[in-house]
Amino acid sequence: MDKIVVLDFGSQYSHLICRRIRDFSVYAELVPYNISLKELKKLNPKGIIFSGGPSSVYDSKAPTPTKKIFQLQIPILGICYGHQIIVNNFGGKVKRVNKEYGSAVLSIDDNSDIFSGVGDSIRAWMSHGDEAKVVPDNFEIIGHTENARAAAISNKQKDVYGIQFHPEVVHTENGNEILKNF
Repeated sequence: MDKIVVLDFGSQYSHLICRRIRDFSVYAELVPYNISLKELKKLNPKGIIFSGGPSSVYDSKAPTPTKKIFQLQIPILGICYGHQIIVNNFGGKVKRVNKEYGSAVLSIDDNSDIFSGVGDSIRAWMSHGDEAKVVPDNFEIIGHTENARAAAISNKQKDVYGIQFHPEVVHTENGNEILKNF
């Protein structure tokens, strides 16, 4: 059975991410962000989603997964804080910005992979106070908003994607399609 593991970084939407995945008849399991690599491997996931969360990746006590998770060669999707973890882990820079809460127009720069079939732009739900200011090497920007130049990034070779917005909420157009594409 296909399984997606969702690492919980304290988002109010973590359970909703699992619910959306289960709606596609795919098993989803919510686990703590600090699950051991050994335990994660036992779950044998086809993909891993990093949830959002209230922390800032540059804080000294910020919750982070083991760096070895990126060596598993399993597709990874980071949502909001999860996106920032990916940026930070691969050498990009995350900075504090004016809080953005609400709907924004996401312009899609690459409508393949996770954005396949969703169009050239969508309304996306934003809820963050930090964002990617420097995109890591070997990542490309695949979506942007008026306020967030790197609202969606990908490293297709590693099968790693980061999105600043929340596809799991009904306020994001085609959010289910984005999750399904992942």
